[in-house]
Amino acid sequence: MPYVMNGGVNVYYEVEDGAELPLVFVHGWTANMNWWKEQRSYFAGKYKMVFVDNRGHGNSDKPLEYEHYRFENFVSDLDLVVKHAGLERFILVGHSFGTMISMKYCVEHPEKILALILIGGGTKIKALHKLGYPFAKLFATLSYKRSADFVSKLAVGKKAGEVREWILDQAMKYTPPYSAMNTYKTLTTVDLRDDAKKIDKPTLIIVGEEDALLPVSKSEELSRMIRNSKLVVVKNAGHCVILEKPEVVNKSIEGFVSKLTG
Repeated sequence: MPYVMNGGVNVYYEVEDGAELPLVFVHGWTANMNWWKEQRSYFAGKYKMVFVDNRGHGNSDKPLEYEHYRFENFVSDLDLVVKHAGLERFILVGHSFGTMISMKYCVEHPEKILALILIGGGTKIKALHKLGYPFAKLFATLSYKRSADFVSKLAVGKKAGEVREWILDQAMKYTPPYSAMNTYKTLTTVDLRDDAKKIDKPTLIIVGEEDALLPVSKSEELSRMIRNSKLVVVKNAGHCVILEKPEVVNKSIEGFVSKLTG
């Protein structure tokens, strides 16, 4: 199983071989590479794909100290993974916090990026849902399971009960409370508004119409900031649109990539 080490932290990734342009998938907060299961299945054999477990998540190391969760560490982890996987140029696909990692990576390494696909993302996050409830206080006063259950309800659309149960189970299994809190501290202090304006790569932006964590307005803002971008709003889906409406997401990605390969 392939790992790369960065500052004493092992970062886990997996590779699916394929014939066309490589796609690199970066998941979001309290998630892991399993979140991309629908895309992995749909594109199997067609595209070479790399899936990363961010530090503190999935099968990667989960250090206790906050210093390991600084934003630059997530970005440098990604750089080491793609180098170790032997990729020179690729399409970067991010979901939620993964969109922030992807945008920063694109600005720092534009020569490696063919295009961006940003799903349920944004440039700056003060609060993770439309009511502005302070998640840090929530985690401090409630049990982790109750807190995760609350977040999972916000993470899906109105008709995605099975998806909600699945993502809750994944979070409880693969993201311990201290990893969730350390990553949360980082993602809520990142501001990529200036960086987004520097991106000139072809960019596909996808968001669920019912996204309560990073609402449509965040993706609309991204679309205005990033030149040469296209926005797709998916009906009857929330923040976990990649799991709720995989057929729409996959077709959108396929159409976008096909135009690049022309």
